[in-house]
Amino acid sequence: MNKALCVWHNRCACQRHFESGDKVLVLLLIPGHPLQAKFHGPFVVEQLGPVDYVVATPDRRKTKRVCHVNLLKKYHERNPRFVTCITTEPVSVLPETVPGESTTDSRFDDTFSALSPEKQAELKDLLAEFVDVFSDTRGKTNLGVHHIELIPGT
Repeated sequence: MNKALCVWHNRCACQRHFESGDKVLVLLLIPGHPLQAKFHGPFVVEQLGPVDYVVATPDRRKTKRVCHVNLLKKYHERNPRFVTCITTEPVSVLPETVPGESTTDSRFDDTFSALSPEKQAELKDLLAEFVDVFSDTRGKTNLGVHHIELIPGT
C-alpha cells in the first residue's frame, strides 16, 4: 500500500535544481496578510544545500533568506520585443511581417472554397471594403491597447 502512495504522489513530481546566480521567483507572504502568499521576484539564488538556497531579497525587510526548493520557481525573462507601455494618445497599429513566414494561409483558402459562390462574392466585397482591417499578409504588432480596471487594495 505504501509503494502505491509513493507512485501516486511522484507521478507529476520533478526534481528542481538551481545554479548559483540563477534568477528565481520566491513564494513569500504578502505583507499585512499573513495567510496569503504569492510569487515575488526575480531574485538571485546561491545554493546552500541539496534543497536549500539563499535568496537575496534586497527590496524586503530581510535582505537574505534561506528557502527550500519547493518555494522557488525558475524566472523566465520576457522577450524584450514585447514591452507593455501605457499611453493616453491614440495608437495606430501597423502590420509587421515575420521573415520566413508565408504570406498566404492555406486554412483561409480551404474555408473560402467551401463557401457557396454567393457567399464568396459577399466575403470578397467585405474584404475589399475593409482593406485597412483585413490583409493578405499576416502580421504582428508590438503595440497593445487595453484597459484593466483593478479593485483597490488587491
